[in-house]
Amino acid sequence: MIQNRMHNYLKFLLIILGANMLFPQGGNIFVEANYNTFSHGSLKEFQQEFVDDVPEVDLRINDDFPSNFGFTVGYRIDPVNISIFGSFNSTGGKISYSDYSGTIRLTQPLNGYTFGGVYEIYLGNQNNLSLGLKGFSTYSSLKIISFNEIANSTDRQELKLHSIDYGIGASLIYEYPVGFITLRASAGFDFVLGGKLFFNDEDNLYVENNNGDPVRTGWTGLRTGIGVAIPL
Repeated sequence: MIQNRMHNYLKFLLIILGANMLFPQGGNIFVEANYNTFSHGSLKEFQQEFVDDVPEVDLRINDDFPSNFGFTVGYRIDPVNISIFGSFNSTGGKISYSDYSGTIRLTQPLNGYTFGGVYEIYLGNQNNLSLGLKGFSTYSSLKIISFNEIANSTDRQELKLHSIDYGIGASLIYEYPVGFITLRASAGFDFVLGGKLFFNDEDNLYVENNNGDPVRTGWTGLRTGIGVAIPL
């Protein structure tokens, strides 16, 4: 999986270089730090079901896939007002219990690797405020790591899952030139159709909740960003 993701990033860099060669008259590379409030409602419900299914243990939810930070790198082709981008986001959940007899801990780190495109519509005459309309796909990886320590006995198990998610979004993008660079800020909303979370070693098996419905990642929500753009 790591090798596949490296190949995807190399392909993305080649696309940026190719776009710069095809449109040498205008383009810039941009980098953003993002703060996101994605819902992850399906994963939160699945997490709560796990706690409810073990009533004899006073399990506590410590993290329930909270708001998170990420980053975005992209290239904008100025003549056609189109950008291509790649982004990374990470969040997770944690359930635990501990007393004199031992410790039970269940962690669920979730990562999302996104690739997509944006078409910008400029608002006003100064071309510093635009509406960005985007489409994208996200490769999501989820681990479920259980750790139990009772007396002198420890046990650790790990499940790896993945999904392919597709989404659309809209955002307002504001840019302010400072010398040869441009400061930029963005705020918008992403709507994602999450795919089923398949087991990495069993591609025909996926996670279901107690109702028999597929558990999905749920990257839908608010996305904000602040960064810089540099002309190439």
